[in-house]
This record gives sequence, structure tokens and C-alpha cells, in this order.
Amino acid sequence: MYAAYSDSCHPPFKKFNILSLYSQYIFPLSTFVVKSTESFKLNSPIHSINTRQCFDLHPPTTNLTKAQK
Repeated sequence: MYAAYSDSCHPPFKKFNILSLYSQYIFPLSTFVVKSTESFKLNSPIHSINTRQCFDLHPPTTNLTKAQK
């Protein structure tokens, strides 16, 4: 299968079941979040205001002082 330089890469990627580079980055991140949901908190107990983001996941707090130095 040959493609011209200006052709889209999506049809050949779908044909050969290959993930794009962006998808290869997103897939392991999403599987990590699904497997470790107990380490994340919802935003609703953290903030008392009922917003659209109240069911979004809140990452655990970390101490970044060593990384900042």
C-alpha cells in the first residue's frame, strides 16, 4: 500500500491496526488511571462548590521540593 506524501495516515493505520503516536501516549495513561482509581479522589469532597468538574479526578498530592531543587 503506497501513500502520497500529503495523504492522511489514518486509513493505513486503521487497516494495519496501528496506533498513532498520540494514541500510544494516551493509551497507557488511561489504563493507569483505570487500574489505580483508588489513589485518585473526586473533586467533590475537596471543593464545597458544586461545579461541572465535581466528578473529575483529583491527582494525589506529592512533595515536589526535591524535584524543584
